[in-house]
Amino acid sequence: MTTFHGNYSPLVTPLNSEGQVDLSSLRQIVRYQLDAGMDGFYVCGGTGEGLLLTVSERKTVLEAVLDEVKGSVGIIAHIGAFQTPDTLELARHAGDAGADAIAAIPPAYFYKPDTVGLVNYYTEVAGASDAPLFVYNIPQRVGITMTADLFDRLMSVPNIVGMKDSSGDLFAMGLLFTGDRKPLIFEGNETVMLPALLFGACGGIGTAHNVAPRLFARMWQAYQAGDIKGAANIQLRINELLDAIIPVTGPILNGVKEIMEWMGLPCGRLRSPNRPLTEDECTELKGRLEKAGFFDEL
Repeated sequence: MTTFHGNYSPLVTPLNSEGQVDLSSLRQIVRYQLDAGMDGFYVCGGTGEGLLLTVSERKTVLEAVLDEVKGSVGIIAHIGAFQTPDTLELARHAGDAGADAIAAIPPAYFYKPDTVGLVNYYTEVAGASDAPLFVYNIPQRVGITMTADLFDRLMSVPNIVGMKDSSGDLFAMGLLFTGDRKPLIFEGNETVMLPALLFGACGGIGTAHNVAPRLFARMWQAYQAGDIKGAANIQLRINELLDAIIPVTGPILNGVKEIMEWMGLPCGRLRSPNRPLTEDECTELKGRLEKAGFFDEL
């Protein structure tokens, strides 16, 4: 079984000029990030616009990534969808295709389930595939906040092995490591990846991995070597770059594909209702990145 640790890049999904999935560019991005030191990939998550892709497209993307890496790194397939039958279909496909694990966002876009409904949902998803399942804590998007009690109930479900935590709430996440708990938790907010690792997180999955994979690889290597000061300096550098991006783009996803174009990794536009940056926004973003020395680090 794959050891889940380190940097799992949440891959963007490149689209061609007609808005269709561009598998050639996807493979190029995977190779670039492998060379940069990524330990695995998180496929068709929020950064990959998974919820805006069709079920067929999501299957095709996962199969292409699995074929490109050929077992060299771990693959977590995000299979959460707006309709539970789609989630279950994607879970079965991911297991059959050879993904090392699956992950699913809570089904709380409009019909917000209570604790019993949420546990029942994840139990059904966990039973749909042999692949281990990571639950997903992202309260700012779905309105459900992971508590220690809910986490314990979910972790008692067979085949659930851990969580992706994108809340950014280190206090709450730290409580999940108290007592006898030793869960697998990936930090989903890249601005606090190092503190999360110090609390016990097994690695990170953040949108910025797509544009600064070498920095994240270096931070993980420093952390693994016990060089906490060195790792902290790299975390500060990551945050400096994010501070150059976020004031222009808001959520970094709004600009990540533009930045990757400038890096020589064409991946097209975002799928509606996400929007590309305006020409003025692109000019401002590129200027801020140049001032921060972003392109010197590629």
